[in-house]
Amino acid sequence: MKQKNNRLASDCILVNRKRNTLGRATFVALLFLLKAEIGAQTFGVRALWVVRDHILTEEKIDHVLNFAEDNNYNHLFVQIRGRGDAYYTSRLVPRSHLLKETDFDPLAYILKKAKRTQIKIHAWFNVYYLWSSPQRPFQHDHVLLRHPEWIDSKDPDQMNVGQMMDKMRKDRKINGEGFYLAPTHPEVDAHLQNIITELLQNYRLDGIHFDYIRYHDLGWGMNPTGLKFFLNYTSGMPGLPSLKVQEKPSFADFKRASITGFLSKASMRIKAYQPKCIISAAVKPNLYNARNTFGQEWDVWLASGYIDWAVPMNYTINKSIFDQNLQIMKDNLPQKYLNRIIMGIGTYNQNARSAGKKIYQTGKNDFGGISIFSYTVFKDEPSYAKQLINYLK
Repeated sequence: MKQKNNRLASDCILVNRKRNTLGRATFVALLFLLKAEIGAQTFGVRALWVVRDHILTEEKIDHVLNFAEDNNYNHLFVQIRGRGDAYYTSRLVPRSHLLKETDFDPLAYILKKAKRTQIKIHAWFNVYYLWSSPQRPFQHDHVLLRHPEWIDSKDPDQMNVGQMMDKMRKDRKINGEGFYLAPTHPEVDAHLQNIITELLQNYRLDGIHFDYIRYHDLGWGMNPTGLKFFLNYTSGMPGLPSLKVQEKPSFADFKRASITGFLSKASMRIKAYQPKCIISAAVKPNLYNARNTFGQEWDVWLASGYIDWAVPMNYTINKSIFDQNLQIMKDNLPQKYLNRIIMGIGTYNQNARSAGKKIYQTGKNDFGGISIFSYTVFKDEPSYAKQLINYLK
């Protein structure tokens, strides 16, 4: 395609020289159109994360869709599960406190309105991240309150949620980002699978986008029930022959397998209900760090077909680190998987020129597309979107 575009530019110059009928302004316009054509063909996927605050009313959603159309985005990751709550109609998940005064269904509305456009709607689903505030959820049936035994921890004792909230009110960082569900707890897995099934039964989705599909950080994953299953996992299950010593998995293997196992079952479920639904996951951008610190073996997820797209959150402002993450991906993944990587680029922490350079670098390295985090920045700073749009054409 590059050679074809080069020939096209050369033909434009030749015609200009021979006929001398095109003025300088016309020639510049042709070059601009050529540049736009290259950009459009480079990125088939131009995605945008839309945080839950922006889907609370019909008016807000209309603004999101209009913005996406005007600025050349064709996929939206719309957050419908933030902190163990629902921005849709559910019998399993408590309704968000931001929607407590209304029966409005944001997911149903945006899916309906988007049908009139070329924009695809992906249900953005925070998997294990459950709660971040030192205050109790207002919903009496919130999982944090109903099933504290499902909460992950970094020591082998069940976390006392009330005591931890007291500590968080004095020091917000004492519990890291907050409360996470334990990927190693089998009832957590069953609960999440049921939520996904309900979504698939009630909504026709273009995609499901899994976020926070990871452990809190290094050292977490010590939920006591999960630890018991690990001991069974390594000593042999009842009725099954014991594993040979050299075949026994490490605790790190077990932790990764817990998340991969969830994703394998979820993927099979999604494709059974809605075969065309795109499955994607927001992942840590450094493959090694993702795997060893957070339990995200997303190279395995891609190779096994559990996800259609990996969306590395390569938000760093540092161009060298950004490029290093790209190179690690290229060094460790077969070429055929690169077009299934949609590069996440942050706008909240850098100017449009800096973000634009990273968009360019993503296309130069033949990745499948880009996703911008997030719509919030453009809503607050409209001029930013105008500066960035040339990189998305």
